[in-house]
Amino acid sequence: MNKATLFLVVSSLLFPITLCSQPSNLGSLVIVGGGLEHSNKNIFNQLINLAGGTEKASFAIIPSASGTPMQSYVYFRNILISYGIKPSNIYLAPVAVLDDDSTKDVNESEWKNNGNDPKVAERVRQCTAVWFSGGDQARTMKTLVRAGGSRTPVLDAVWDVYRSGGVVGGTSAGAAIMSEAMIGGGTSIAALSNGVIEDYTGDDFPEEQGVMVTKGLGFFPHGLVDQHFHARARIGRLTVTLMHEKKVNAPGSIEQQGRDLGFGVDENTALVYSGKQNRMHVAGAAGVTILNTSGARFFYAQKLPVIENISLSYLEEGDCYDFTTGITTPAEGKRSTRGKERYKEPYTSQDGVLSPSQATFRDLITIHLADNKATDTIQNITFVNPTSGFRVTLFKTPSTEGFCTEMPRHDDRYTVTGIRMDITPVHISATPVNNKY
Repeated sequence: MNKATLFLVVSSLLFPITLCSQPSNLGSLVIVGGGLEHSNKNIFNQLINLAGGTEKASFAIIPSASGTPMQSYVYFRNILISYGIKPSNIYLAPVAVLDDDSTKDVNESEWKNNGNDPKVAERVRQCTAVWFSGGDQARTMKTLVRAGGSRTPVLDAVWDVYRSGGVVGGTSAGAAIMSEAMIGGGTSIAALSNGVIEDYTGDDFPEEQGVMVTKGLGFFPHGLVDQHFHARARIGRLTVTLMHEKKVNAPGSIEQQGRDLGFGVDENTALVYSGKQNRMHVAGAAGVTILNTSGARFFYAQKLPVIENISLSYLEEGDCYDFTTGITTPAEGKRSTRGKERYKEPYTSQDGVLSPSQATFRDLITIHLADNKATDTIQNITFVNPTSGFRVTLFKTPSTEGFCTEMPRHDDRYTVTGIRMDITPVHISATPVNNKY
């Protein structure tokens, strides 16, 4: 082990070891937060290596979520070929609900029942990797899960690939399906203002109605997955969904186990999970935000939610978290920021981080808080209307740790753990300055 490698043991009060039993799955997951770029060699090389390498890897691509399924398949197929996968080792699993207007002789909407096709299932089962496209995650659920909740043969085949040591991956909608409970739509402000919707039956969920939560496929056993995380300011909707899951499942029950944690995966970034090792690491351009609600409090003030004492961590490329031991290992080459903070300027901006803005959540918890000697608390307000909004408060705690590379600022890589977060509804008033002399 290189001496530069740093280890951080996170307190069980902030990041308890999961109650889930050691997974029996021998495979891996590559969960991409959307926006996966062709040039992201780190993610593609890891995906291919987990599938057996360029000579042995065989991929089944399931474009079920896509509005243009054939185009999604061709696009990803061409990328795999460019990374050395043999064309004969790439299989289109014909499962979709919408027709692709780029194909004149094929009506892909006729594939909607192919999840029940044993021939398609057997072909998927022969692969070492299964990839789910982006699009609308509800379409994947409709095609791979029967009305009564049972798995189709194709979904059973995907599970067989995973359990036997293969890799299951997906981007955007293909990431959302990975957890047991699935976020199907909604914004942070809508989630905080209107709560969780579980019984929506239409095709396109109106984002302003709340946050839609349904059942996912359950490949990832350790908590909720959200995607496009910082780019679409989804910290609020993941928090609300986690608190809802805690409420509907009794503490300590089997259903509650593993529901304390939420994982927000950024664009062009992957959460790579090893079932055999029961650990995850981050690959790609940005990071994974981990929320822990085990010690959180939730109540209402004037019918609006108050959420307190969320524990928050943020991991970037090369950082690892072991679910069995509760140890976070920062990537090699990072130094502790404690006592060596680079920044000494108090945080003053108020761009709301619960909706897309110039103030990114990543910057708040890294350069403005963990790596800032002048700041122990940050308050940030997002307006819902001219007189009300939600305030996000971030606190350093005695357990807060930060690690950073020595690169120039625009290339900084951070690891941050032990941040406390509260979300509170607020009334806003603005009084003009009296300019009369």
